[in-house]
Amino acid sequence: MAILALWATALVILVVAGAILGWVAFFRVRDLSRQLDVLRRELAGARGDTLGEGPSTAPGPAVVPAPAPAMPPDVPPDQAPDAPSPLIPTAPPAARAGSGLLARLAASWMLWLGGLCVGLAGIFMVKYSIDAGLLGPGARVALAMATGLGLHGAAEWLRRRSGADPSFAALAGGASITLYGAVLAGLHLYGLFEPRLAFALLAIVSLATMGLALAQGPFLAAIGILGAYVVPILVSDNSGNIVAAMVFSLLVSAAGLLLLRHVYRPWLWWGLAAGALGWLAISLTSRVEVFRGIYLALLAWGLVALPAGDWLLARGEGDGEPGARRHTLFGRPWRADQLALALVVLAWGWAIQSQGFSAGALVQWLPMVVVLGLAARCRESLAWLPWLGLGVQWLAWLSSALHGDPAGSGYQLRALTDWQARGFMEFAAAMSMTQLALALLHLRTRGFDHRQMALACLAPLLWLALAYLLVSGLALSLWWSVAALLAGLGYGLVAGLRVQRSASDGAALWFFLGGHFAYSLAAAIQFREAGLTLALAAQLVSLAWLRQRYPLPWLDRVIKGVLALVVARLTLNPWLATYPADVHWSLWTYGGATLCCLLAAWLSRRDAGLRRWLEAAGLHLLVLTLGAEVRYWLYDGVIFQRHYGLTEAAINASLWTAMALTYHHRARHSTGLEGFYRGCSRILLVLGAGSYALAATTLNPLWSGEAVAPTPVINVLLLAYGLPVVMALAVALYHEGRWRPAALATAGAGLLLFATLEIRHLWQGAVALHLPTGNGELYSYSAVWLLLAVAALIAGGLWRWRGLYRAGMALLAMVIAKIFLVDMAGLAGLLRVASFMGLGLALLGLAWLHRRFGGAAPGA
Repeated sequence: MAILALWATALVILVVAGAILGWVAFFRVRDLSRQLDVLRRELAGARGDTLGEGPSTAPGPAVVPAPAPAMPPDVPPDQAPDAPSPLIPTAPPAARAGSGLLARLAASWMLWLGGLCVGLAGIFMVKYSIDAGLLGPGARVALAMATGLGLHGAAEWLRRRSGADPSFAALAGGASITLYGAVLAGLHLYGLFEPRLAFALLAIVSLATMGLALAQGPFLAAIGILGAYVVPILVSDNSGNIVAAMVFSLLVSAAGLLLLRHVYRPWLWWGLAAGALGWLAISLTSRVEVFRGIYLALLAWGLVALPAGDWLLARGEGDGEPGARRHTLFGRPWRADQLALALVVLAWGWAIQSQGFSAGALVQWLPMVVVLGLAARCRESLAWLPWLGLGVQWLAWLSSALHGDPAGSGYQLRALTDWQARGFMEFAAAMSMTQLALALLHLRTRGFDHRQMALACLAPLLWLALAYLLVSGLALSLWWSVAALLAGLGYGLVAGLRVQRSASDGAALWFFLGGHFAYSLAAAIQFREAGLTLALAAQLVSLAWLRQRYPLPWLDRVIKGVLALVVARLTLNPWLATYPADVHWSLWTYGGATLCCLLAAWLSRRDAGLRRWLEAAGLHLLVLTLGAEVRYWLYDGVIFQRHYGLTEAAINASLWTAMALTYHHRARHSTGLEGFYRGCSRILLVLGAGSYALAATTLNPLWSGEAVAPTPVINVLLLAYGLPVVMALAVALYHEGRWRPAALATAGAGLLLFATLEIRHLWQGAVALHLPTGNGELYSYSAVWLLLAVAALIAGGLWRWRGLYRAGMALLAMVIAKIFLVDMAGLAGLLRVASFMGLGLALLGLAWLHRRFGGAAPGA
């Protein structure tokens, strides 16, 4: 067995030595080939001078001086490769089009693969020695470390002899991977190193790799440092010690970020971010209760501090920093640190949502808040980070409390347990005070800023709202409402005192907004679900008043944002929430929101653009209010029905048509959403027409069995068949001209249908087709239809509408046929005489009307 071990050791040494000699021979041959090409170019240039060739006047490809190849800063001039020919033809556009990332990868794939294979060979050498039982633990680790150091020495020797080259950097990268694997094997597999010693060795390897990358180039950084993220996976004993791997990931990230101060490459920046966040994703598969938040906070601090050397996050930003490099996303340039920090904050929220609340939540999640606040203090480009952190954390905690309903009806908000509730209230208080302190520190350092003042005023209220949602589980609580009300009184008092000292005080604006938000929160808590919508709508009045007092353009966007939230919430209420039927909530929620919107429009009368927005939204809310109230009275307080019958079709036909007219009106007064509103209007118009067609055919009470109340006129027939006539006329008058003929035709046919059904209901008390029809009912149909025909003829003649005139003539012909074939069939005596006399006089009068108007050839 010992002989086999010696043979295996010798074989490994020969393989490593052969690989090193093969690399040396390969690069030596390439160096000689390069020198031969240089000599050939010099000889060709000398021949050109001897022949006395001048510049050619014939058309040909343009020539430009070839730029000197970029060299690392420490390469001596005498080791620089010879420059190519001073005149080279300019590549056509098609040839330059492939110079992107894929082209670079295709040109250097052998370098990447070669360096990776060298590193994997070192790692699998240790793996093989473990599986085969060769050598002892110490010897295995020592052999791997010696191999890594040997490869580094070979790469450095080649660089010093032939100059910097990506191939040498790839070889050094493989050496670093081997050293990482050796140290981790000694730590996890054999226990040869104490954790402190192991991490010290890993730090030394990372720093040394970073230092060598300054001389060798970015290939070493890519293969050595980024490849180090994978080492804990390749050399693992499945012990689940994820914390050690995350600490190692932080060390690798720190080394890479320090390297970026000297050698910046976009793929290196994003590779570091991907590797660090990848280890966070791996940690979510294990039970790491405390370290995730600290890990992400340290990563965020490193992204800001290490590339710029700003250890205390107290220095302003500079354009020369690696994080200031621009990347285009969605057509807009973003700084690299902005995008990377946004990803880290989103990952932070993901970790919060996955882990939920625990005893060590404050220790784990507070450091990120501090880092974001300090980073935003002196860097204008990162001033939005505290708001992003607050929003992400708020949504993460809220979503962690959402649980699936066992009945399958969606998600429900589940309150925290008693011990969790007490802990979360302390956690929320600490978070709000920390964000308040950081915002005040920012204001003291940088002066007044609306974003930070808004954070100082609104963060405590947002945490109060979140604590109410998670602790009470939406249960009514007078104490929560009182707390919000007292906070609002405090905000209002401070705002009043500041306005007395200075009428244009910017901080007073946010105290006003904070006070109103606190009052809205108190109302939402006290008045259950529907109170939230009304509380949001009430802010429109206060915001409109503040907009007149403080002429700040961004207040318009705030008002429109709140308005959009209110309109969306009331429009989507059937799918967003369910409300109790024991209170008339639709009147004070829909009606109250409409009143607040119209009052805000009146306050904004001096601002024409904002006033039109509010008026259009008020019209929208008024339509929703009418629809909700109709449902409330028809359904005995249960507004949203699951059964789609005649009543629901009738409501939707008129409601959707009214909404289509509203959106058409909003499209006429909008400055940026015309196309959106116009598209919504057309969709709603089609939906309204479809609902009416369903009511007139499938759901028609003549044959569908739909019940109609015995009350004359004031019943579902008026809603289902009378109101759509009015809506069709409104579409003809106020919507796009292309819909006018169809709308007028719908109005005429709908009026005839409504009159017919009403006659049936008045005579029978119901609208069933199987009921017997008497003579009085038959004569009523003829009389009413005759009046409609006469009205159509007169209107068509007066207004020169050929289509309406022809429709009247067709209806008249139908009435005459009905009278002769049906109505007079059973008459005798004086009744027959009177009937024929009346019909004859009517026909003579109509003939006179036809000569008067029909002969004039009414126009279209």
